[in-house]
Amino acid sequence: MSYTFQIKTLGCPVNQQEGRGLAEAMIRAGFIETTGSADVYIVNSCVVTRAAAAEARRLAAKARRENPEALVVLAGCYPQVYREEIAEKLPGVDLITGTAGRAKLPALISRRLAGEPVERLLVTPHGPDETFEELPVVEHYGRTRPVIKIQEGCDEVCTYCIVRVARGLPRSLAPEKVLARVRRFVEQGYREVILAGTHLGTYGKDIPGWNLARLIREINRLPGDFRLRLDYVEPMDVNLELLEAMAAPSRVCPFLYLPLQSGSDRVLQRMGRRYTAGDYARLVLTARELIPGLSLWTDLIAGFPGEREEDHRQTLQFVEGLALSHLHVFPYSPRPGTAAATFPDQVAPDVKKKRVDELRALDRELSLRFHRQQVGKQVQVLVEKIKNGQGEGFSEHYARVRFPATDPEMKGRLIPVQVTAARQWGVEGQIPR
Repeated sequence: MSYTFQIKTLGCPVNQQEGRGLAEAMIRAGFIETTGSADVYIVNSCVVTRAAAAEARRLAAKARRENPEALVVLAGCYPQVYREEIAEKLPGVDLITGTAGRAKLPALISRRLAGEPVERLLVTPHGPDETFEELPVVEHYGRTRPVIKIQEGCDEVCTYCIVRVARGLPRSLAPEKVLARVRRFVEQGYREVILAGTHLGTYGKDIPGWNLARLIREINRLPGDFRLRLDYVEPMDVNLELLEAMAAPSRVCPFLYLPLQSGSDRVLQRMGRRYTAGDYARLVLTARELIPGLSLWTDLIAGFPGEREEDHRQTLQFVEGLALSHLHVFPYSPRPGTAAATFPDQVAPDVKKKRVDELRALDRELSLRFHRQQVGKQVQVLVEKIKNGQGEGFSEHYARVRFPATDPEMKGRLIPVQVTAARQWGVEGQIPR
């Protein structure tokens, strides 16, 4: 008998890639993927914020309502960190597994469906000798920009973050496997490949002689017409060697996602971040000198415990002065088990919301400013869709680009577009004649 399954994935690009790999493993085990009512529901969860954990619970409850007879599985970061809480408070979940051992999940599900006894709580704590766990390679990604997860784990001690518990210590996918996967995607016709990890900049820390810069140099030597994009890289992992590897001549897009979190040194210290605002500013200056036209994105946490109005103002002024391209703003979300959750000076919700709103307003200004700088330039757009006489995709700077187009064969190709107008959401342009 063939069983159907449905998988819902929350969170970061790493989670999204793992969700695709898990779906591939299910298909190879004989299951049939569906978007309708299913025999098996898998929620591949995130735990970075309370909202993400709440959404995982909501999806698990929704699955039970859609098919009361289905097998409901909660997997990923949320159960890895809070397994006892989930086991007690979510009786409607049949199997609970974390971020280790997911490759075995299809076999365990098959056994459970066959009536064999399978332990409900399958979460294995991460250990110091753990190796990089591989899920099946997705041969046909179904998107214009496939993601390759090349790194897992973190050894930082940021006081607000639970990722170290959720993902374990840093470990890397063997470089020959990374190169083989990039080569395979390029052979399939993909024109952009994204490298991702939970702490991408530590790639190679567990492989003698390797780091992210060397990996980029090796990818640059591969044949084919494609470009490479890096997911976010922590500031403490960016050095001159990495920036030089990203700089021309290179396949790497002029795009750097560099999480700042706060522009106040006092708050950065309380967060456990191993840099100052000055360090970050110098890094941005060096990156821009080496990589002309660089697009710089960042993460910011508003309302961190103990953040004063003065700290918030420093962040606004600092970020505006750096003229970053995009701000991804999060309200501080206390995660049980982190040091910051126990800090006594939590910021009031209304104050936190006001600061989030101000930072997001600044983001709109900075985004428009960056997009105005693109007017008159020619960019390379990876076309993601053609609809109603309009093409849409992303430039090498990760700016959304819209332009007149009717040819459906453009999808998935790199197309030159002359930018004619700037908007807050991106830019408009024309294909050069």
